[in-house]
Amino acid sequence: ATGVPIDQLEAYLAEETFDCGDPIRWWYDKLTSNQWPELARMALDYLSIPATSVDVERAFSVGRQTVSLYRHSLSSDTIRASIVFGNRCKENLVDDRELVELLREKAQR
Repeated sequence: ATGVPIDQLEAYLAEETFDCGDPIRWWYDKLTSNQWPELARMALDYLSIPATSVDVERAFSVGRQTVSLYRHSLSSDTIRASIVFGNRCKENLVDDRELVELLREKAQR
């Protein structure tokens, strides 16, 4: 050992190959343990890129429907909340009865 710090990529490439199962979890663990922080951030960025542009195009389409000509002054927080809530409704993650009850309670205030 010469005392010279090893480049993070060189250290990673010097490791034995193995099947980690969940690469995002594996790189996240490397990031939180501060083993290879810069390399882990890059790997997580790379692994989280959608495989196709369909998701991105769908997001812009939903955003365009949310921010119409008459709703162009909505705040970014309101737009984000609206899109997330709409997506959760489409995926049946929102209980309609709970939502109706919540809206009734809010209307009574």
